Amino acid sequence: MAQNNNPAVQNMATQVEFDVPAKVGKYQLLEKIGSGTCGVVYRAYDAILSRDVAIKISQVGMLDQHTGKMPGAQKAFITETLSAGRLAHPNIVSVYDAGVDGPLNYLVMEYVEGVPLKQYGRGQTQLSPHRVVSVIAEVCKAIDYSHKKGIVHRDIKPANIMIANDGAVKLLDFGIAISTTADEAAGTGRPALGTPNYVSPEQVKGAELGPRSDIYSLGTVLFEMLTGQQVFKAREVKELFKAILSEPAPLLTSVRSDLPAELEQVIVRCLAKNPSKRYASGAEMAMALEDVIDKMAPPDMVSSEMASWVPVMSELKFFSKFSERKVACFASVSTIVRFSSGTTALGKDTIDNHIYVILEGVASLAGHNGLSAVLGPGDCFGESGFLRGDKNESDVDVMTDIVALKVKSSDVQAMPEADQLAHYQMIANSISQRPSKTEDLLLDLAL
Repeated sequence: MAQNNNPAVQNMATQVEFDVPAKVGKYQLLEKIGSGTCGVVYRAYDAILSRDVAIKISQVGMLDQHTGKMPGAQKAFITETLSAGRLAHPNIVSVYDAGVDGPLNYLVMEYVEGVPLKQYGRGQTQLSPHRVVSVIAEVCKAIDYSHKKGIVHRDIKPANIMIANDGAVKLLDFGIAISTTADEAAGTGRPALGTPNYVSPEQVKGAELGPRSDIYSLGTVLFEMLTGQQVFKAREVKELFKAILSEPAPLLTSVRSDLPAELEQVIVRCLAKNPSKRYASGAEMAMALEDVIDKMAPPDMVSSEMASWVPVMSELKFFSKFSERKVACFASVSTIVRFSSGTTALGKDTIDNHIYVILEGVASLAGHNGLSAVLGPGDCFGESGFLRGDKNESDVDVMTDIVALKVKSSDVQAMPEADQLAHYQMIANSISQRPSKTEDLLLDLAL
């Protein structure tokens, strides 16, 4: 990032240099985990609730007696505290508490174990394109929510996006956010820097800001994470701002020709100089990215053994409406199992929370009234336990050696809702088509 030579920002940065005690409020400070223009962040321990938290600390700022203005760090503390009271979203870090302890403000937040997005990309190890697009789509949902609550973030950048160890994506730091509601115009229309490499053209000009300013900033993050390069670079902030205002953004394919053209189109729209030409909302941008994700099956999603079966899966009727990514997604939570001819793959009255999808071989379902169905490649069994946790209703007898996918219900439930729906639809279709297949498969076996 270009060195920030703006005096206002440099003066603000000095405000984070202060002595920090071992304890603030009821929170025992452990170690420093971050810092910025608006405060210092520590991991801390809440002994009353027995949990780790993140606590942002800044100095209490008093109004200037001559100008009547409030120091920037104090304004940021108040802004972030007020914003936190409105926001409760799975992709936004939760705020638990706020207060003043002597000369210090403190803001207590959810502690997220993970890494900021800034650890990837520019000059460092990059995430796979599929993962990058998935992460940014989650941030789109966060800003869509905050915009609907009347809050524009104004500082979207890699450092403010966390990837938790469990894969969750969290947006941080609403310290320079503004309200867009008519009755709360604090900061609206006033110049606010944010971080130079990620600000929108209208932010540079000090024009009135709306949600599409955050869309622009998120577009710069998406470009950087995919290419390892920032959209605009300059030695001086003045030169950088000139580029943001007047130079066309580089095309994604000029750096990464291997990525889908649709992804380039998303970035072009995000980085339009005219806000009216950008996506109107985070939800609209998320939808565009999710369309691209469906065309990007990550090469590292499945094991080498499973990868050899993916072409077979793609040809089965069970997966006929799956995109390449959805097939890979299903495979990623599956294991390959084999059953020998003459054995029982799943016994009647057995409770098993897995669904089995046959890749090769034939099995029969036998209930109280004898043979009820014959299953072949693309059919599934075990749906009673998988869907409802009930006992299996029939013996699943192996007629020829079987190779099948085995998938646990909780693994499918952990997928995004859109993927879950596709999987359940395929299971329902497979079950509903059984009667029409039975006679054909019995004839095949007889021949």
